[in-house]
Amino acid sequence: MPDPPAAGEPQTTLWELAGHELNDPGAVLARVRRPAGEIGFPAGPGKWPEGNSMNGLLEELACHGFRARTVSADHAPELVDEIEERHRRGEFAEEFYRERLLDFRTSFNDAAPEIRTLIVVAAPQPIIRLIFHLPVKPVTLVVPPTYQYGVNEKAERLLKKCLKRAGCRLIRTSLPLKLLAARSGLGVYGRNNVCYVKGLGSFHRLMAFGTDLPWEEDSWGPARLMDTCSRCRACRRLCPTGAIQEEDFLLRAHRCLTFLNERSDPFPQWTDSSWHHAVVGCLHCQLVCPENKTVRNWSQAGDKFSEEETRLLLEGRRPEKIPADLRGRLERLGLLEYSEILPRNIQAALANSASSADFLLEEYA
Repeated sequence: MPDPPAAGEPQTTLWELAGHELNDPGAVLARVRRPAGEIGFPAGPGKWPEGNSMNGLLEELACHGFRARTVSADHAPELVDEIEERHRRGEFAEEFYRERLLDFRTSFNDAAPEIRTLIVVAAPQPIIRLIFHLPVKPVTLVVPPTYQYGVNEKAERLLKKCLKRAGCRLIRTSLPLKLLAARSGLGVYGRNNVCYVKGLGSFHRLMAFGTDLPWEEDSWGPARLMDTCSRCRACRRLCPTGAIQEEDFLLRAHRCLTFLNERSDPFPQWTDSSWHHAVVGCLHCQLVCPENKTVRNWSQAGDKFSEEETRLLLEGRRPEKIPADLRGRLERLGLLEYSEILPRNIQAALANSASSADFLLEEYA
C-alpha cells in the first residue's frame, strides 16, 4: 500500500502532473508517494553515496524518477535462448519473429573493461494527445506510452555522469526489453503481453544499459504473469483483433493492432475501421486493464499541427523531405520513423467516429 501523505500534504496522482515536461520523469514523480519498501529518494540529485556502489547508482536513478533493477550480464544469452526455444516450439508467427526478434545482441565485451552488469530501467510516460487541424475542424488523436525516446538520452546522460566518478563505462544494449524487465523483477507480464511496473502500470518506457560496475544484487528470476490476470479476462474480451490468448501471456502478435499499424503493409482485409484510434500503436487492452486504474487517465498535450502541417504529414513524406522544424517535432514525439505510414494511420483513426482522445479516455474511465 502507498505511504500515507504527510500531515497537510495532498495526495498526488500521476495524471495530475500531466503538465510536466514530457521527457522529465523526475518532475513527474517528484511529488508522487512511493510504495513502502521501494528504493527511497536521496536528498537530491547528485547525492550519490560514497563508495560508488551499484545500489547508490540505483538510488540516483530513483531520485530522477526512474525505476531500475540490475542483473548479471552473463544472463544476456539466456534471453535470446528463451526466445529461440519458443520459436522452435512454433509460438511465434514467422513474420513477427523475423521482423522483431532477430536483431538482439548479447555479446558486449569486444572492448575492455568487461561489461559485468545490465541495468534495466523504466521511465514513466503518459498518453500523448496530438491535435491535427483539418479544413473542417481540429481533431485530437493519441499516441500511447512508450514511443517518446527522449527519456533514453536523459537516463544515459545521468548514468554516464555517475559512472564517470567511479571510473566505469556505460554502453547501450539491444535486448528484448520486456523479457529482461520481467526476468529482473522490475516488471511482470500482463495477459496482453504488456510489461507492468509497480506504481506505473504499463505507462512507461523501458531501456537497458551495460556497465563494468559490479552488480550488488543479481535480481534474475523467472518471468511471471500478474496474479490478477488469473481471475481477469478484461483485455481478452476487449481486444478487437483476438490477439490475446487465454492460456499464455504470449500474443498472437501477428494479429495485434500495434504490430499491424507500425508496419508499412496495407491493413489486412479482416481489420475493421472502428478498431483504429491512435496515430500509432493501440490502447484498447491497456485502458481496460484494472492494473492501470490509477494511471489510465494520465494524458498530456503533445503538439498541435496546423492545417498546412497536417497536409504535409498526410503526404507521407520520407523523413529527409519533411521541413526541419516539423521533422524535429516529430522526432521528439517518437513519430519520425513512422512518417511514411502516418497518412494511412491518421486516416484510419479519423474514419472511426470514436477516435478522439476525449472519447477514448472517457470510455475506459
